[in-house]
Amino acid sequence: MALSRQSVAKTLEDVAARRPVLEPVLRAFEPLLTAQAQLADDLAESVRATGLRLPEVQAEAVQQGLSLLAGMPLNGLAAPLRSSAEKLLPLLAGLEAMAPHIAALEALLLAPVKKGSKKKTTAKAKPDPRESLAEAMLSGNSEEETRLAEQYNLDPSVLLFAFGFVLAPVLRALVTQSLPEEGDAPWDAGSQWKQGYCPVCGSFASIGWLDKPVLDEKNAYLAGGGGKKHLHCSLCGANWKFMRRVCPSCGKDGSGVMEVLRESGAAQGERLDWCTKCKSYCPTVDLREREGTPDLDALALGMMHLDMVATRKKLRPLKPTFWNTF
Repeated sequence: MALSRQSVAKTLEDVAARRPVLEPVLRAFEPLLTAQAQLADDLAESVRATGLRLPEVQAEAVQQGLSLLAGMPLNGLAAPLRSSAEKLLPLLAGLEAMAPHIAALEALLLAPVKKGSKKKTTAKAKPDPRESLAEAMLSGNSEEETRLAEQYNLDPSVLLFAFGFVLAPVLRALVTQSLPEEGDAPWDAGSQWKQGYCPVCGSFASIGWLDKPVLDEKNAYLAGGGGKKHLHCSLCGANWKFMRRVCPSCGKDGSGVMEVLRESGAAQGERLDWCTKCKSYCPTVDLREREGTPDLDALALGMMHLDMVATRKKLRPLKPTFWNTF
């Protein structure tokens, strides 16, 4: 079930009130994160029109750790990707590090969509490079990512950073169409998925969260205690259940594997869960210690002060981002 969350603006406003030193960075990313969140709704019909759907969860694939979109053809996704780029590239241009690359990104991401692109690509027809890049990212095909970056005179890291923002709302629209109104997501049924990376797109989690107590609507005296751990994907927006004592990076399990690093004072549930074996960490928020539910993507940015502490302790982020690699 999807979380009912605060807006990006409200989440960042709360962070800035507690940590004014972070406000310049928060404000720089706020328009981008806000637009990205809105686009997931705006692109819903365009994504639905492609006819693409998430594959059904297969037990054998789950056991092998295969995400749902790995190797899946994305024919027809060029149009919503272009629409996403039209909205987000002007905002990316506002980031100082990205401004010199916008023209090259526009040449790739804003190219006209060829007619008939929804049909299966034939041997004679060249695949749309946006669809090829999306397929490469979701399958971990670094050679194809590098080839496309070189073709458009872009550094691969720049291309992947920008395209991640453009791809995210399209994938979130696709994921939302597959979520039930109530109950577990398909990939959480039976707690089959054991990986620290996303069951939908294969990206590592950007943030984790511990859930709040859940009241039974039929019996107010019955309630779940909360505190179950979930991981959140910043690319496709999927959330999935995960064991608290297991490292999502190396998979080690047991007492003493996972430790918690938190600031003193009123942290509002914010902390880093880090592995004593591989030294990776993931920002995590305990929702039992907060009144509202923050936008998780915005809060991951708002916890960069803990990223700085982790860097001093020589820990590495589970999901490298623009703001946690110093």
